[in-house]
Amino acid sequence: LLVLAFVASTSSAGGFDCAKPPYGKPLSSMNDGGYFVKFAESDGVSYYNFTGPCRLGVHDRLAPVIVYGVVDGKLYSRIMRTEHDNIDIIKQVTTKLAGTPKTTTEGEWTVMRWSFPEKMMQMKLKYNNATRATKSALYYQPLRPGQDSGPGLENSLDD
Repeated sequence: LLVLAFVASTSSAGGFDCAKPPYGKPLSSMNDGGYFVKFAESDGVSYYNFTGPCRLGVHDRLAPVIVYGVVDGKLYSRIMRTEHDNIDIIKQVTTKLAGTPKTTTEGEWTVMRWSFPEKMMQMKLKYNNATRATKSALYYQPLRPGQDSGPGLENSLDD
């Protein structure tokens, strides 16, 4: 889960701590070892895999797919996908670590949203009640593309 990743234990490599990413900072300042590998670019966001050591709490239960977004050369977001997750664990952990989310239902998806204005961060987690898959994103609001003209990162959770 993204929230677990937000505060979980980690290994640090190349100046990058995957559990506490320094959002808003230049990617170049945390890529000493060349562990970030760009694989796509869309709508002003460059997407990277982090190939260095990274251990998050979610790794104890699941095999997450984790992608980092970069805007204007600065770390903007972390997007995570998991399969076969447990909504009861998600609710318990996220509420404990991040507070009570705003929760809605969109078809077969339970959608949870958090705002952390003091850190200028937003988080969204979607849980598919039929497949038990999750999609989550944590992003740094000041770098959000399309914030004045469209949904920006919200689209990355809709495919």
